Amino acid sequence: MLDLDGLLVDSEDAWGAAERRVVEGYGKPWDEGVRTLMLGRGPEDAATVLAEFLGAADPRAISRRLLTAAVVEFQRGIAARPGARELVEALRERGVPLGVATNSRRIIAELSLTSSGLGVLADTAVCAEDVARPKPAPDPYLAACAALGAPPGRCVGLEDSPVGVASAKAAGLYVIGCPSLPDTQLDAADAEVASLTELDIAKLLGRAGDGERGR
Repeated sequence: MLDLDGLLVDSEDAWGAAERRVVEGYGKPWDEGVRTLMLGRGPEDAATVLAEFLGAADPRAISRRLLTAAVVEFQRGIAARPGARELVEALRERGVPLGVATNSRRIIAELSLTSSGLGVLADTAVCAEDVARPKPAPDPYLAACAALGAPPGRCVGLEDSPVGVASAKAAGLYVIGCPSLPDTQLDAADAEVASLTELDIAKLLGRAGDGERGR
């Protein structure tokens, strides 16, 4: 099971530009620290974080502005992260079911997957609209596992954010962290790599086949 933003696709700059546009649209200077606060969060949670930062009363209005700004940025094109294509192609060649679990809305996820060329490689994609609760709740990963007919205890999740790691762990997956932003701490992950290029496919498949691993 794979996260999307910051893990498979290099979209953090696009999100940062969209968030900055919203903040400056409210007449407040941009603060890079907001990026860390919003990393991996779902649309409503992200809007709430921005509302608190801005001192604005209506997160729903901020959410609409953020989505509009994000669509503009993502339409410019999003590239795959280093090692992402090689990873998913190797897993596909071995017949491993692949699911994407993201807190992004579907319009953003589809722009990312299409422009990066990764869209045809996933068997299912669970987006923000598909679940009642976004990450860090387990819902996105549980939904992706259900769509693939795969028991969570036999699945491996790859994540770049603490929010995503918490979600995958709560769903019962073995989780490998791969930070997208500097100094991101993923201590709750079962293992960690600096880049997808460092993943050992054989070990990854062995881990996925270990069953419940004593959970």
